[in-house]
Amino acid sequence: MSDRAETAAHAVSPDRDLTVARAGEAAVLAVLSGPGDGHADDPVGNGDDAAVLGPAEATVVTTDMLVEGTHFRLDFTGWADLGRRAVAQNVSDVLAMGADCTRVLVALAVPAGTTMGQIEDLAAGIHGEAARSGAVVVGGDLTRADLVVVGVTAIGTLPRGARALRINGAEPGDAVALTGTPGRSAAGLALLLAGHPQGPLQQSHRVPVPPIGLGTAARLAGARSLTDVSDGLLRDLSGLARASGVAADLTADALPVDPLLYEAAGTLGAADPAAQVTDWVLDGGEDHGLLGTFPPGTTPPAGFTVIGTVRAGEPGRVTLDGQPRVPGGWDSARGAN
Repeated sequence: MSDRAETAAHAVSPDRDLTVARAGEAAVLAVLSGPGDGHADDPVGNGDDAAVLGPAEATVVTTDMLVEGTHFRLDFTGWADLGRRAVAQNVSDVLAMGADCTRVLVALAVPAGTTMGQIEDLAAGIHGEAARSGAVVVGGDLTRADLVVVGVTAIGTLPRGARALRINGAEPGDAVALTGTPGRSAAGLALLLAGHPQGPLQQSHRVPVPPIGLGTAARLAGARSLTDVSDGLLRDLSGLARASGVAADLTADALPVDPLLYEAAGTLGAADPAAQVTDWVLDGGEDHGLLGTFPPGTTPPAGFTVIGTVRAGEPGRVTLDGQPRVPGGWDSARGAN
């Protein structure tokens, strides 16, 4: 926890057991907002009807929600980790545009019986993850609801003359490259559901760690396209390829696989551990790494692993070692496939 986040979490409410219904909106927002006036470049920060942002050459904005029972369970994820996760998954989308995150807004809905201690823990996670990303919280909102809902808006900036990285820029001959080791979040969720509450994979499910700085590095290295891996490697690559009017082929032996996935498959008694690991890697989702394409002759930045190639073909079609594979993963309207 950062010093700033710790101050935000403990300097406002003298009674962590006090419910939000008794504490009131102003007290809850004070905890969520934290100390300070926001970003140094902004004419108006926290505390007014709206923040007024400072000038930027180009502004990148994204928003996402976490809904209790759909995206998280409080018996699996603590309040501080929930705050971190809500920020991290939005920061990842900013990185995927080749930008850096600078500001965060938070909208929160909670039951009336939520305690101020839980709000303080949530705020600590929010501010800690924002600080890790180089961002500050500049506003938010609060309402009552039957379930916990955390909505985050993340704002980033691009420097003068920089182009945003889109999902529709891939061309035949490009190398497909990925950050991190996909499948950790899915394996972690499977372990949690099977009654194994602690471990590095379980923590990867609770809190993704987006690769800060690598979106900018990809842009500077000449990437043609970039996206966030949130719905599953195959599904997100298929979406990128479809938007670009191309097909893609992955090389199985090139996929980065965390050895912990095989341990998890064994713990869970998978009939075919290798097949289970492949499913997690290709279709797991919620790892929030970056997936991009780089033109021939371009070396992807450190932190990226080349896992395949872009080719002409049916738009959106993705093969594994030349064999078709239908993407699984997560569809926000339908759920898991």
